[in-house]
Parts: sequence; structure tokens; C-alpha cells
Amino acid sequence: MHSIAQTNAIRLNDQLLGYLPARDNAPTWVSVAFPVPTGLLRPGYNELTVEVSRLAPDYQKSDFTWGDVQFRRIQLERR
Repeated sequence: MHSIAQTNAIRLNDQLLGYLPARDNAPTWVSVAFPVPTGLLRPGYNELTVEVSRLAPDYQKSDFTWGDVQFRRIQLERR
């Protein structure tokens, strides 16, 4: 995995939790965990937002955009 500028932000209820790691096009799944601050989750509806960057990794052509991003097994764990 190589690192570039922070992109692909993960937000919960409009609060930044962290960033997904930048990857090349390798067909592998990556596990990522983010701490959720106390009180951020609310009863009922909560919104998880992924801001996908335009360029990841940074050596792609400037007119390139990701056409497919997949997530699986999103879960909350009490720690």
C-alpha cells in the first residue's frame, strides 16, 4: 500500500471519522477501523458518508474517476 494525500473521507453524521487508505488497482479487500466518538451515534437514522476522491492513486490521468467502489461487512463494534 502506498500513501498519498488524504482522500476518500469517511464521515458519520457529518463528522469526519478518518480516511480510507490509498490503494492501487489490486483486487484485494482492505479492512479499516475508525473509532466513533461517544455521543456521535443517535437514536434512529444515522448517515455514513464516503467522499470518494477524484484521483487515487495520484499517478492516474486527471480525467479519470472511479466507476465502482465496493464495501462489505460494515459493522459497529463496542470496544
